[in-house]
Amino acid sequence: MKKLLITLAMLFAVINIMAQEHLSFKGIPIEGSMTSFCQKLKAKGFTSIGRDNNITLFTGDFTGRKATVGVKATDDGKNVFAVVVFFEPSEEWKTLVYIYDYYKDLYTRKYGEPTISKENNPAHSDSNTALMAEVHQGTVVYGSAWEVTGGDIQLSIEKTSGVYEGVVMIRYRDSLNAEAKIKNDLDDI
Repeated sequence: MKKLLITLAMLFAVINIMAQEHLSFKGIPIEGSMTSFCQKLKAKGFTSIGRDNNITLFTGDFTGRKATVGVKATDDGKNVFAVVVFFEPSEEWKTLVYIYDYYKDLYTRKYGEPTISKENNPAHSDSNTALMAEVHQGTVVYGSAWEVTGGDIQLSIEKTSGVYEGVVMIRYRDSLNAEAKIKNDLDDI
């Protein structure tokens, strides 16, 4: 009985440690100061291209593909909260689905089947114009999500500000930082 209790205590300790791990992007834990995280991203070959509110934008290589990476800060702008990857926008539905399917396969190989996956374009035609019109109207739901140690990763096809143009987006959200934000918001109300 004593051995079982020690084993259970060790198991709960491991689970607690795992729950306290931060999610990583390109091997960099999504934690700490924005300055420190952004310096580490630059060391990985990314180039800063600007800042808008609490988001610092970079450009660089992600799995061999040109991408824009947004690093989101907490409301006070001090700490990193999430990372978003955007690939080149496209006006071609087949291109968007190809990129989406490629990354869905990669993340599934690494993390297992998605926790959530919904892929629906309600266009009544297979024409690119009809498919991209649905993207533009925001009626397309094309996304998958993985609950992983330290947070969640979401993959989706999103509309852009361009007409009949879409983009594949991957979002990394650290759960410890999300909980800290929720705690701060709860203290405000």
